[in-house]
Amino acid sequence: MPVRTSTVALALAVAGVLLLPAGSAAAAPKRGCASFSSQSDAQAYFFSQGGRPKKGPRRLDRDRDGVACETLAGPHAGFATIGYNRRKGFFYGYAWMPEDPSSEGYACMYGNRHLPDGPRTLTVYRVVRGRARPVRGGAEITARAEPDRGRLVWKLGARRARGRYLAAFEARIPLTPYGRNQCPGFRSYTIQVPKPQR
Repeated sequence: MPVRTSTVALALAVAGVLLLPAGSAAAAPKRGCASFSSQSDAQAYFFSQGGRPKKGPRRLDRDRDGVACETLAGPHAGFATIGYNRRKGFFYGYAWMPEDPSSEGYACMYGNRHLPDGPRTLTVYRVVRGRARPVRGGAEITARAEPDRGRLVWKLGARRARGRYLAAFEARIPLTPYGRNQCPGFRSYTIQVPKPQR
């Protein structure tokens, strides 16, 4: 069973710091990957600086795929997107995962490495008055893994969606008693549906 996000975590998501390591967003400017103790810490800082594919501190994302400092050890975190197809009425997105420096392949494509029973899960949230609320009718979605491309792919039907939304990837199964979770949660940016007129 997927692990549901707590109310506290949802409040943090709206504040823009969902599951970021303490002090990451407020940390002093970093010089490069060697300044971070883990890939997820670097990813949190990259995200806080507006980092995304082809944008953000290049010293942290040399291949410009939105995933920072892929050679660092875990914990690991990816870069997630969310979009909405208004004509067909569904949310969709991708999550690019970091290459795993300890083996061939990509880190955290699946859930608990001791119980690899399927891809990671995510929840789509609607942000209302500063609070994130799961989208009804299939709020928890299983993301399809594409291990050869290093990404997760997902889709959720939601007709006549309006408002602000984000997607949050969460740990499928806690690692306790195995130790620290090497694949903590991460989220997408928040989008407005429909898109504002320019």
